[in-house]
Amino acid sequence: MGEEYVDGTTGLKYVRFIGCIVLMAAIFSAYLHIILIGYKLKSVINGADRIMPISYESSGNDYAAARETFSTGMMGAKVDESDQGILVMSFNIRHGVDHTGKESLDSIIDEIKAYKPQIIALQEVDCRMPRSRFRNQAKIIADALGYNYIYGDTINFMGIKYGNTILSAYPIVEYKNIRLPSRSLEGRAILVSKINIGGEIYHVLNTHLGLDGKERNKQIGVINNILKEIDGNIILMGDFNEQADTLTAEEINRKMIDTAVETCNEYLNTYAYYSDIPNTRIDHIYVSQSIQVIDHFVIPSRVSDHSMVFSLILHKAGKKRGII
Repeated sequence: MGEEYVDGTTGLKYVRFIGCIVLMAAIFSAYLHIILIGYKLKSVINGADRIMPISYESSGNDYAAARETFSTGMMGAKVDESDQGILVMSFNIRHGVDHTGKESLDSIIDEIKAYKPQIIALQEVDCRMPRSRFRNQAKIIADALGYNYIYGDTINFMGIKYGNTILSAYPIVEYKNIRLPSRSLEGRAILVSKINIGGEIYHVLNTHLGLDGKERNKQIGVINNILKEIDGNIILMGDFNEQADTLTAEEINRKMIDTAVETCNEYLNTYAYYSDIPNTRIDHIYVSQSIQVIDHFVIPSRVSDHSMVFSLILHKAGKKRGII
């Protein structure tokens, strides 16, 4: 009986193909880690030299002090018994990794739980990224809170994603993820949603703008066009990578209320808790003029290089201004 000849070329090509895919994924993940984390070592924030650095010593009383702020924040405001205070939060979680490189998503969840915000905008959220153990971070956080959530990617490589998420204790009835002009590896987008609060629609937007000033100008131009098309209550949150007193950011200020300025808290810094970059306010919460702002404050995170930014707004029940 003659020997049967087996061609091993096909098998070898398959092994090489799989090896290339694994190598590409590893290189891509490493590159993202360098780009998305390393860029924060650069001082790219406009006007950073005008901000005085501050130091903050974290204490176990942070959460208690914040809760006390909520309980007293509505004192002095003219409210009806049917009116409801809604706490909104913007937080760049740096994909759940602390400044030592340790994965700390559980700590991020604990920090959020401590304040019980009803509407949350998170930036730098991984989905199936190797560096964060291939987990869907938005879903994990939403499940831990018992909240509804939506996710909008700014990077999508073979199902490996990175982007922004909105979480809500209220029903999210509609959403879309709109790409913003960007020439960098890290794309930019704005996540636009409609949230139903007691039959009234709130348009909640979450974004993370670019590092280049000219690029941000174009991105804010797109955002302004989006805002012009919205009728009703608007909450715009995110990491704008730019201080509110710059010319670019003031384009938003003319149309919206900066909750920090409205409550005389514009000097509360939001970035570089443990970085060499001077502290500065680049994370913002804006609301439309139809929304009454009660309070605004910032609490440094023990995990992320960004602080948690909060605003307490007043929902006036039965006075519908949004359209479903």
